[in-house]
Amino acid sequence: MWKIDRGSKSGATTAVYTDALDWCTTELAEKTILLKNNDSSASLKYRLYGYAGKTGIAIEIIAENTLLAGEIAEMHYQRQWHRLVLQVTNGSGEADYQVDYEGQGA
Repeated sequence: MWKIDRGSKSGATTAVYTDALDWCTTELAEKTILLKNNDSSASLKYRLYGYAGKTGIAIEIIAENTLLAGEIAEMHYQRQWHRLVLQVTNGSGEADYQVDYEGQGA
């Protein structure tokens, strides 16, 4: 049986890194994450961590990066991860964002 897991989340950044997405991906081979900065003027910062176990060691997959107002970050992964965690924080100020994600597996 083919498994598909998809969703969308939105929020606003704060002065400290917070989880925009904490996604259990154990049954998924293909994974796509899109992060959009919906703000009209403020930038945001983001980073992505992968976990081999439920609460194990975190590996920084994407080091801190900046999304300007209106920009979209596109992330695709075929590696096996137990969990992917996307974190966001203020860049030039508080920014609204949206995260869309989809994964597939057998």
